[in-house]
Amino acid sequence: MFKRHAAYYGFVLALLIVVTACSNIPSKAPASLSPSEAATSAVTNLESPAERVLSLYEGEDMSTEDKATNMLAHLEDMDWTEYNRLSNGKTLETLELLYTHRSLIQPEHYTSLFLATTNLDGASAEQYAAIVGELFTKDREGVVQALADLGDEASRQSVISSIAYHLGYQDVAQVKQEVRQWQTNKVLHDAEKDVIASLIAALDNP
Repeated sequence: MFKRHAAYYGFVLALLIVVTACSNIPSKAPASLSPSEAATSAVTNLESPAERVLSLYEGEDMSTEDKATNMLAHLEDMDWTEYNRLSNGKTLETLELLYTHRSLIQPEHYTSLFLATTNLDGASAEQYAAIVGELFTKDREGVVQALADLGDEASRQSVISSIAYHLGYQDVAQVKQEVRQWQTNKVLHDAEKDVIASLIAALDNP
């Protein structure tokens, strides 16, 4: 009887030791997000592109470079009239920030940027034209391809008109010659050729 009890109490003691040891193992703290990641995560709960972009623009825990990069990813379907109302008239200021950091615009941002033309006017439209015009000058092939693949015809034509407006400050005849020369050296599919044709037409009729 004594041996049986001794074995039982030994088993219980061993079990207590295991449980105590496990309870003392520190749990892993959740990985903390960087300010940029936290801000980007937070804006996904906002309803409209205007709200999301404004939240990023007004964020205090990000560098201006991070602001610009994150805003570029949330421009799609932007209504600039709504943004102007929510931001108390900061549309131009916001676009100026994007222009200043235009070197951060990557091909993965093109579609978002090109689908953000609703209700641009006046100085804001000119600033947007400067952004996409400079982008076309820097990455002609990427811009033409992105425009060719854009599903929204109205947005495509709006962006093409904006590019033409910006290029119109240069020698238009020379610009057209450079674009045509570039086209002859590329193998373009029909949609890309249509983009070039629309751009030439817009340059002819600013």
